[in-house]
Amino acid sequence: MVTTRSSKRGEHDTQPSRTNVSIGKTTKPTDANPKTPLNKYDKQAKSDTIKKMNELLSNLHSASSTICPSQIARGLNKDHPARYPDWRGMMHFTRDVVWGQVKAGRVEVTQGGNVRTYEERDGLKGPIRVRRGEGWDSG
Repeated sequence: MVTTRSSKRGEHDTQPSRTNVSIGKTTKPTDANPKTPLNKYDKQAKSDTIKKMNELLSNLHSASSTICPSQIARGLNKDHPARYPDWRGMMHFTRDVVWGQVKAGRVEVTQGGNVRTYEERDGLKGPIRVRRGEGWDSG
């Protein structure tokens, strides 16, 4: 689908509009259309996501320091652009993997400085952060 927009000079440019990519059971908008949408059954993507999360959290100086889930997705895109061409399209999947690690006790999710539980995940709105949990190990 192509949409038009006006430029400053009154001319019309054409740019691709945002498309929807299915990720698991949810459809999220994205600018690029990956060859294979990620889902919770993609073992390689899950493994890569956990490894990248471990790498980012291990490099933090303080146990109370946090990362944004988008840092995980952006890191995968940077390391493996052919496999993960669109970091925005990976965000829902990345959050699901993070919540799985919360359930396992390895990491904690915070929002506004408050720790959120696995049971609260569906009711949360807004940005979240990830930090090492009580069951953290780097690998």
